[in-house]
Amino acid sequence: MLNIRLYKDGDENGFLKLDQLVEEHPWNRRNLDNWHWKFKGNNPAGKPIMVYAENNDTIIGHFAAIPMNYWFKGKKIIASHSAAMMIDPDWQNKGLIKFIADKLILELDKQGIPFTYGYPNVNAYDLHLKILGYKDIVNQQLFSINSKKIKIKESINNDLKFKWTVINKFDNKVDYLWEKVKKDLKVAVVRDSSFLNWRYVDRPDVSYFSFGAFKDGQLEGYCILKIYQDESILRGHFIDLFTKPGNYDCARFLLENGLKFFIDKKTQEVTLWMQGSSFLD
Repeated sequence: MLNIRLYKDGDENGFLKLDQLVEEHPWNRRNLDNWHWKFKGNNPAGKPIMVYAENNDTIIGHFAAIPMNYWFKGKKIIASHSAAMMIDPDWQNKGLIKFIADKLILELDKQGIPFTYGYPNVNAYDLHLKILGYKDIVNQQLFSINSKKIKIKESINNDLKFKWTVINKFDNKVDYLWEKVKKDLKVAVVRDSSFLNWRYVDRPDVSYFSFGAFKDGQLEGYCILKIYQDESILRGHFIDLFTKPGNYDCARFLLENGLKFFIDKKTQEVTLWMQGSSFLD
């Protein structure tokens, strides 16, 4: 019997079996540790909404919305990020995802979530637009560079007088930076210590590298870096870059030291997603 319902204890095992059926890319494969971190972890915005479809006690579909604290037009609100839209291959193209999404949207409305955004893959993109009612907001640009073409000015640290420091755990220094910067932002995920520690430090299945730019003991900016193997390419990726808009010296310092880090780790390529950021305006 087909049933569409909210999460109940034990669904994570069926979730992982479904994921193995439908997920194609070879990196960041989900596991039980990842599931507990993402769906049961210390997300400061709260617990996600998870909708499951089951048939005769077998999980055949899933769609979730993960709450996110946002700074939006001068106020802190809770929005959400949709994730893990999955349908068993034997049930695809039968309209099942619409019923699951409708249930999810109903629950979001009940909780007063004002907007939900997502990053659908190629296979799911048309579904989001034509069936689920999503709208294109921005075209996210991917920048990449061959590591052999990167040139770093060796005197960058002395010239700009910042200190490049490993961050093992975010503390009140990043909270102070966020409070100082947020008034200059129209829309942004709240980047305080509780979010950054959950999102990057606590994640059990992927290693991130966090660095801060300090001046006179104060945190002026930070960056989150990641290294992963993509077939034959060892790639470095800037996950997050943050400083006060217009702080060109700090922005340059973070970028160049991040690039140097990737060179030292012998990556072959470095990438960065950008979507209208005022980071260097």
